[in-house]
Amino acid sequence: MNKQKRFAILINPPIYDTQYWARWSMPHGLLKIGTWLRNEGYDLHLFDCLNPYGKDSGVPGRDGVMDFESYDAVRKEKRSVALLASNKERILGEDPDLVPSYRLSSSEKWKYTFGMPLGLLEDKLHNLKRKVYTEGYETVEIWITSIMTYWWESTRDVIKLALEQFPDAKVRIGGIYPTLASDHARQKLFDKGIEPKVLDGRQLDLNNTELMEQHLIVTGEIRKASDLELATDLYEDDERPPYTILTTSRGCPHICSYCASNILNDGTKVRNRQFDWVMNEIKDKFRKGTKVFCFYEDNLLMNMQQFKDILKAVMADRSLHGIRIYAPEGIEIGVAMSDRKRFLLKLREDKRILATLSVDKNNAGELQITLEEDLTDGSVQIIDSHLFEVGTMRLLVGDQDTVLLRIEVKDNGRHEVQFVNEQESELGLYLVGVPEIVYLMKLAGFEKIYLPLETIKKETNARWNRSWNSNLTRFESLLNALEEVGFDTRKQHINAFVMFGLPGEDIEEIYDTALYASERVGSVIPMLFTPVPSTQVFDMYKDYIEEHGYDLQHLNGKLFPFFHMLREQARLRYPERELEFSDYLRVETFMQRINTKVQGESVNIFADSSVANVFRQAFSEYKPILG
Repeated sequence: MNKQKRFAILINPPIYDTQYWARWSMPHGLLKIGTWLRNEGYDLHLFDCLNPYGKDSGVPGRDGVMDFESYDAVRKEKRSVALLASNKERILGEDPDLVPSYRLSSSEKWKYTFGMPLGLLEDKLHNLKRKVYTEGYETVEIWITSIMTYWWESTRDVIKLALEQFPDAKVRIGGIYPTLASDHARQKLFDKGIEPKVLDGRQLDLNNTELMEQHLIVTGEIRKASDLELATDLYEDDERPPYTILTTSRGCPHICSYCASNILNDGTKVRNRQFDWVMNEIKDKFRKGTKVFCFYEDNLLMNMQQFKDILKAVMADRSLHGIRIYAPEGIEIGVAMSDRKRFLLKLREDKRILATLSVDKNNAGELQITLEEDLTDGSVQIIDSHLFEVGTMRLLVGDQDTVLLRIEVKDNGRHEVQFVNEQESELGLYLVGVPEIVYLMKLAGFEKIYLPLETIKKETNARWNRSWNSNLTRFESLLNALEEVGFDTRKQHINAFVMFGLPGEDIEEIYDTALYASERVGSVIPMLFTPVPSTQVFDMYKDYIEEHGYDLQHLNGKLFPFFHMLREQARLRYPERELEFSDYLRVETFMQRINTKVQGESVNIFADSSVANVFRQAFSEYKPILG
């Protein structure tokens, strides 16, 4: 019997949406809570309804070992038909005229239940109830994470279902949705006969009996859990994802008009985890079989030196050989470009890196060139350094090329290294400077880089308060650096986020941005704009939202909530035209098509190839609504 022990059921609910990309869907906040609760003496059980590796949540019938990146989908069932840009929705089983074979109009989309169906979750909770009551736990608590604000309905439904199975249990709801819309969450639960208390996560005390006897909506961060490892051992062995999520920092110093990071993190202060904690977590997870690590945070590069130290430690530890690293939230372009440079001595013929160099200060405070790496097993030798002129170096490469290097200090104080006699190189050598962080990321095992391009229009960036990070000159410079260290744009090693569906945009601006990204990056990740509660943009358009009777689920960007406003704005620019839903649906399709791979590479639609020629021909014949 466990009369003195508490039992916690952790649930990551299924979601209701038109589409869902399941990679990196691990509920890392909930799993940190799991570690914290276990440290406090709880027994635990996890239901991750969005686990693509789960028997009941993954795609049915997918057997055999597949590559990690193949698991980007979960099972889905048709749930309802949503009328775009409206608050109207028809639900299967409630509307007698709606059947699974219903044929959509151009202004409708199917919404699905993604992940474990509610009926199956109910059965599993029922089976668990027998075990819990047999063990005789003192208390049972249900901890539910809720992410996107427009997914709130499934959170409500799971809470109702769980309390039907465990009527004496107490519910704790945390995550992005309850933090940004706590009043909304409280009212929706109150409508179902559930009366929760709203509590700041910093005030949560597991030993406060009076508090813990109530249903709780927990807002913000639970600081006691934030720096803990993820309790991934709660997964069954054959359902455990092969990756884990790492967070080395929390918070963002910027306030973009559409982003709620400062609300979620209680201001703009950035807090970093200790280096030793991060490395111990990496080593422990790797030793237990996890080979894929995902850095998931708002500003990965904000504490540049610590992140470099982590990468260097990973490379230096032979026991971590074979590690694969990703950062799908993207790296900050401006921050990356501000890093000190690592200079690469390369062969022009095959782009091979022969040596790397940096600029440092010696004990006398003078700038000097340092040979960081000879990657040729001795074919690059220092003849002299600092000998005939301060800030110079001579190298002998392959017994035939003498390379003269000189430090050049720019007007902005940045240091460059000039290859003085490059034109005389018999081997075809050249020197290029790249942000050191980019070089280290490639060496450490990063396979893909994600960049927040969002839009190429300066005015739009300014309107979003994004000018600090979105600058095409910097974007181009970073792309060039990524290519120099070995990332291949045509193999989709580099991915660019493109945002659209925002009031005030021009549909041709979206096409221009997507075309630019396709040519330069090779892979476009479309991001349909959703107004997030508590942000400047949400407040700016609150009257419009109320006028159209939108609840949070209607603000899902995939339903084009701002279409009516965009149509009115388009009429002012192009009075002879009428914007249609099909125009935005074509934008979605267009972005998917330009990511298509042919013979293992994405298509450069501006290239001189048969595939590119056919694409350009088809695109030229399409008549956009705005001319």
